[in-house]
Amino acid sequence: MANENVKALFRKAGELSPNCREATRLQSEALDHPLGLAQRIGLRIHLILCKWCRRYGKQIGFLRSAAHQHDEHEQCLPPQSLPPEARERIKRRLREEEK
Repeated sequence: MANENVKALFRKAGELSPNCREATRLQSEALDHPLGLAQRIGLRIHLILCKWCRRYGKQIGFLRSAAHQHDEHEQCLPPQSLPPEARERIKRRLREEEK
């Protein structure tokens, strides 16, 4: 009897758990806004069972934080521009290639 209860529990968990494609979509979506309760539970179940989707979650989390750090770093830098001599050399080369 206990064995059948365990099987029923796993079957129910499997029904809540999305497939890998849906799990990756949900992980991406969760970065932008909160998921519903059923989606969060299903995703957690899936991530317990699937190491590949856990890895994907870590990767997109890393990429998101790196992108935010890059944006912050870029704001600290002065705008880049070429020195006038370099601009003139480029213009001369382009004119030479047109001939």
